Amino acid sequence: MGEPMAVVTVLRPVVPLRVVAVPEPVPDAGEPSLFQAGQVRVTAERLVVGGQSWALRDVSQVETARRTPKVWPYLLAVGVAAALGLPLLSWLSVSVTALKGAYEAGLGLTALGLFASMGALLVVEDTHYLVLGLPGGSRRVFGSHDAQLIARLAGTVRAACQRP
Repeated sequence: MGEPMAVVTVLRPVVPLRVVAVPEPVPDAGEPSLFQAGQVRVTAERLVVGGQSWALRDVSQVETARRTPKVWPYLLAVGVAAALGLPLLSWLSVSVTALKGAYEAGLGLTALGLFASMGALLVVEDTHYLVLGLPGGSRRVFGSHDAQLIARLAGTVRAACQRP
C-alpha cells in the first residue's frame, strides 16, 4: 500500500473581518475616578455613561431598579404544546394513515415550539438599572444584567453625592 494521505483544512472567514477602534475614555487630570467599568465612570463631581454626563450636585436620589422579562408567552407555548399538541399528534399517528405527512410536519413543529420555548426560558434574565433622581424627574441612566455591578455603581454614586 502507499503512503497515507494527509488532509489539510484551511479556514477562511466567510465575511471579511473589520477591526473597529473603540475610543477609551480619557481620564481628566483634575478628576480621579472613584469607579470605572466599561463605559461607566464616576468621579467626585460627575457620572459619565457613554457620551452622556450628569453632575452629581444635581442628583437628588440614587436608586436601583430591576426589570424581569415576561415569560408567560414561553410558558403558554410549552403548556399548549404539552397539553394539546402531543395528544393530537398521538391521535393522528394511530388513526389516519392518509395524513402521515401532516403528522410528521406537526411533530416537527410541536417539537420545535416546545424545545425553543424551553430554551428561551433557560436564557431569560433580569435587567438591573441605575436610576437617578434629577431636577427633571427620575431617569434610568445605565442598565446591565450584572446586579452586583449596578449595586456597586449605585453605592459609589450615593457616596459621591454625600461628599461635601
